[in-house]
Amino acid sequence: MLKKKWFVSLMLLAGLTVGASVSAQVYVAGTVGQAKWNADCTQSGVSCDNTGSSYKVIGGYNLDKNFALEASYFSLGKMRATANLGSISGVAEAKGTGFEFAGVVKRDFNEDFAGFAKFGLARVSVDTTASVPSLVKMDTDTNSTQPVFGLGLTYKVSKEVALRGEVETRRVKIGDEKSAVNNFSVGVQYTF
Repeated sequence: MLKKKWFVSLMLLAGLTVGASVSAQVYVAGTVGQAKWNADCTQSGVSCDNTGSSYKVIGGYNLDKNFALEASYFSLGKMRATANLGSISGVAEAKGTGFEFAGVVKRDFNEDFAGFAKFGLARVSVDTTASVPSLVKMDTDTNSTQPVFGLGLTYKVSKEVALRGEVETRRVKIGDEKSAVNNFSVGVQYTF
């Protein structure tokens, strides 16, 4: 009977140890920042606000110390362009959201600081509206699969919590045109 209790106790302890090591591989993060849309606003009579507030929610899995996989949902905010031609003015807006899946290569600089680079694919949806008051209004939605690249840093505040900052670039498709959106964001990462 005593051997059975020892065996059950050892199995329970082994299960807790394995469970703790597996859970240490999973992390979640959230970031907020600013996205800059690369829009051509050099034409006469056109003005642009090509920066928007962005955010991202991330789920990650550490394959080992140097490699991870991440899936995330993101919003790139919106870009707004206004065109004036005499007494007629028109407004166009583009809002970007999507999902991405990326491989991450990590490098520890010391116990607290680490850097990472990521490469992946994003499924980006760009909703565009354009209107000339009293004349015309258009809405279009363009979906495309595009590459995403990023570089970032993490700083450990505790064993589980780290601050995260990153710079990313994504391609987006607006109608038939392709453009890039660069995003700078900061946030918090929690490792289970």
